[in-house]
Amino acid sequence: MIHKVDNVFSNISSLTGGAIAAVAAKAAASSLLLRISYESIEFHTDDGKIINVPVRFVPHPENHAMREYCVLTSGSNINGLSGISEIHVIVERVRRLADISDSIFIKPEYINLYLDGTDGIDRIPAGDPNGKAGFAYIDKDARNIIFEAVADAIHFADIMPLIKITVTSVSYDRPGMTCRILGGNGSVARTSQDDILAEIAGTIQEQYEQGIRNVIAVPGNAGHKYIQDFVHISMAYSIRCRNYIGDTLDMAAMVGMENFLLVGSASKLLRLAAGIMDTHTWNADGRREVLSLHTVLAGGTISQARILQDIATTDQMLAKLTEWGLREAVLQSVCMKIGDYVQNRLGGKTMKFGVIPVHPDYGILGQTPEISDVIASVSREQFALSIKK
Repeated sequence: MIHKVDNVFSNISSLTGGAIAAVAAKAAASSLLLRISYESIEFHTDDGKIINVPVRFVPHPENHAMREYCVLTSGSNINGLSGISEIHVIVERVRRLADISDSIFIKPEYINLYLDGTDGIDRIPAGDPNGKAGFAYIDKDARNIIFEAVADAIHFADIMPLIKITVTSVSYDRPGMTCRILGGNGSVARTSQDDILAEIAGTIQEQYEQGIRNVIAVPGNAGHKYIQDFVHISMAYSIRCRNYIGDTLDMAAMVGMENFLLVGSASKLLRLAAGIMDTHTWNADGRREVLSLHTVLAGGTISQARILQDIATTDQMLAKLTEWGLREAVLQSVCMKIGDYVQNRLGGKTMKFGVIPVHPDYGILGQTPEISDVIASVSREQFALSIKK
């Protein structure tokens, strides 16, 4: 994990309760979704100040679907937080909408985010302009920057999980004391691409130093179980390359890895067949173009290719190819081209590689050529590591 270290903490009085909660929320969301471990986060105030706010990780080893961070506020004179020692924020995945209470904040721009305040947070009284009676006392400005901070981490994760954000407070001097989370006064510094790449590089280097020479990489957090079920390889030591597939290949080859197996959702990996090595949706798509071209190359018709051009999702395109009896041939052609582009990316480096696109309904859709030795090497080492763990 990357560690952002900066223990200089001044001008805390320039912050608001909302700013402090947003900083803790950003740290928690980044840890949960991006595996970035921050020790401090920059907050940019509206009057041009940049304040490095230290954050502290609160472990929950029993729950891998949540992260908690806090900010110390003792001795500060912040509106709404008088007497409060710490502001805590928990960011967690929501499995069922039924688990979300009715008295929780939502915002139309962030339909997958839910915000609440529990222990140590006041409730809004009737007639107060800051929200509905009975909701946590987090005013509009505070809610806005908290939502924005978490949404930024989700943007880089390139997924849309349901996320609950819970703000709490602690008072050491006066146990049971409550507070109000008020104000914005700025914004949390945005996540940078360098942060993500540094986390990936750090993970690869750490594995190499542990003696690992055969890497299994996956694009994101989701789908580990079905990937593991299809390829029968433990995901315990997998590297999350996010959407930076080309950069991850470069890093693994540079450090001296011998075999690199990339397994993931077809929606991401199909783009490699167009030479797209940064598979962020906002960067490039290419799925229709890839499947249309390879439909023709695999013996399909121009009319079928045109039909695929008008289909919106990978699932729908694969269903259509299945209906036509072309899916296997098309994906074999696609995987051949993926192999060509990955080989070109490695530029003669000796690391062997394999790519396997999978789908939750169809299973393994194909694989790049000359992959058997890569699978065998990765499988043996990952199995040994999973037993050791």
